[in-house]
Amino acid sequence: MRRVTLLLLIIGILGAGCQSQAPDGASTSENDLTVTFNQPLAGFPDLDDRRARGGSLVSSLIGALDAAEASIDVAVYHLRADAALDALERACGRGVEIRLLVEDDESRPRDLPDCVQLALDENDRLMHHKFAVLDDASVWVSSANWTATSFADDANNAVMIEHRAVVEAFATEFDQMFVSGDYGRDKRDVHPERFAVGGQSVEVYFGPTDKPRERLVELLEGADESLRIAMNILTDDPLADAIRQAQERGVTVEALWDFQGWDLCQFSEAEEFVADGIGTWDALPGLLHDKFAVIDGETVVTGSANWSASGMERNDETVLIIHSDRVAAQYATEFEELRDDARSYSANATAPPRVERRHFQTVRDGALIQWRPRPMDVVQRYEICRLASPASSSSECETTIERPGWAWHAVDRGVNPGETVRYRVRGFDGESWSPYSNVYRATVPEDMPVLTADEAKRRLFELQDETVSVRFRVVNEPRQIGENGHIFLNASQDYETDFTAFIAGCTLPRFNGSGLDLFDLRGKRVEVTGELDEFNGPEIVVTGPWQLQVVPDSTSSGDGK
Repeated sequence: MRRVTLLLLIIGILGAGCQSQAPDGASTSENDLTVTFNQPLAGFPDLDDRRARGGSLVSSLIGALDAAEASIDVAVYHLRADAALDALERACGRGVEIRLLVEDDESRPRDLPDCVQLALDENDRLMHHKFAVLDDASVWVSSANWTATSFADDANNAVMIEHRAVVEAFATEFDQMFVSGDYGRDKRDVHPERFAVGGQSVEVYFGPTDKPRERLVELLEGADESLRIAMNILTDDPLADAIRQAQERGVTVEALWDFQGWDLCQFSEAEEFVADGIGTWDALPGLLHDKFAVIDGETVVTGSANWSASGMERNDETVLIIHSDRVAAQYATEFEELRDDARSYSANATAPPRVERRHFQTVRDGALIQWRPRPMDVVQRYEICRLASPASSSSECETTIERPGWAWHAVDRGVNPGETVRYRVRGFDGESWSPYSNVYRATVPEDMPVLTADEAKRRLFELQDETVSVRFRVVNEPRQIGENGHIFLNASQDYETDFTAFIAGCTLPRFNGSGLDLFDLRGKRVEVTGELDEFNGPEIVVTGPWQLQVVPDSTSSGDGK
């Protein structure tokens, strides 16, 4: 098959344009295409029986890997799950040839089986694929990274396809990256995009060369009746515009957006959609990591690509389009379960809070606990319990922290660097306490760098994208600037090149009740924590009040510049 792949590569270069529109290679059974979902709601006391229907994403993957007899080619953004690594180890023992492509050195598995041939991507953005080609006979395509959290906590879906021409398309995409070293915009469009798989029409687009955005906009513009979207990230303006235009012409638009994606409010179209009453935030323990849409109850869009500019224009991505009432009904059922769960959670004061199992932020000198909030008229206040015995989820509270009903986070600064502690949360509706949430384990950072503004500038390229704390004195009068109402806290009058803390206007309501007056910081020393980035000069983007605190003056630290 690898020789066939090379032949297809040569043929595709000569004639990709004429091939791309015609269905290729009819198959004989709808069983050639199988869909599975995971169960991220499992593990909550009130949800143990909610999703008893069959279908497990991780068991689907492991079953496919264990069935491989000759070859396994994997292109996945991140691989850390022990179950997947164990399956590759078993494949090595059977003499299977394994080639693995991951995003970069940080995504390299720690304990990779010896027989695996490894390549690291060379895309200046992301190699964001999540697929495996098995025995050159089938392909397993998913929205899930191969990690324990992605399998267990996040909402994801996978499609298994057994179809010669589809598999050849994925094999060609893999070889362009793994063998030829071509990524992103350097790849070539060398395969057909449309296939007949059993009773279904299937389209396969690899970003960015196949221009998936153009096809997605075309599908959205063709929607007549309904559009259901479950999306991790939506930041792409043309796709957002197509969704709005669909609603304006009478299409029923329903959506579920990832709540942790709320942090991206200054970029996310989802923030505006929710504000306009289009869709709701998910209430999962992990991420809503799906990237699917169901159009008119007959077409499904899924794959690895978020609906972002990078997902459409720069990353190595898979966009899979399936025209099938049967498959659309499966995705519609998944959408309805996740949507109904989010709505039920928001309205139910007696249900335990949902503590997020994965955080993308941290604080330097404490433990951060976050949960999916509910309206103030549902929950009046929250109690955060630090467990006395870290080894037991049923132990007594060592200490408690109370937060108002609008809150979605708490910071426990009564713990030591390097210490691992466990928390659970409950809500009070004015009459009684809810049951406690799932247990969340937090480890306080030990060695997070604490920098002056000058050090942040000097060490920018060394520490870029690392989480650091920067202490500085605010020299300007904080005020809302521009139509978006952003606030900039500057460490120097030369704000274009020196350190700045950027607070997006859409995050300002999150500071209500925090005790921090953002407009009264001139002349005060502050500490801001977050990823060090570059926007002209060094910058940290602040999306929540836990990232910013006023610190007392210290003669030993000078003015913090």
